[in-house]
Amino acid sequence: MALQSPSQTDSDELNKLKRKRGCLRGAVTKQITKIESDILKPDITVEDLEESIELLTERGEELKLIDSQIESLIQVDQIEVEFESIEEYKEKITRTRFKTRKLIQKISKGSNANNSWQDSNISLNSSSQNETQTKEKERIKLPKLTIPKFYGEISEWLNFLECI
Repeated sequence: MALQSPSQTDSDELNKLKRKRGCLRGAVTKQITKIESDILKPDITVEDLEESIELLTERGEELKLIDSQIESLIQVDQIEVEFESIEEYKEKITRTRFKTRKLIQKISKGSNANNSWQDSNISLNSSSQNETQTKEKERIKLPKLTIPKFYGEISEWLNFLECI
């Protein structure tokens, strides 16, 4: 068996880490999708939400570790692309955790998650209805104007021109 050069070993390690990260990102995306669907359920419990946040946090930490290992192995010209990709997943995780924690706070205060969710949707719908009603009130009815047609008679041209 031939010995591999250090750059070949780094390349193999980088490929291995990228594959592992791909699997982990898939798991993060599935967890986020699960949380988003759970939020819409009327009978969701605080325990379920906390469990989902915990799983998402763990996967986020694993992803952060793998990303830092990949950053140490990638070439300088690839850093920008990797950084954007890493930031995109960090943002997804942070947003989902924030939304879920806010919902947990609402549930903990005694309000039903579904009702609070529906209340926010109702307030959004009513505000859009108010905008529509305001726009309708601003409309003014104007009289219908009839413009005579010009049929090409030269003798009628001046009468037609005066009507316009």
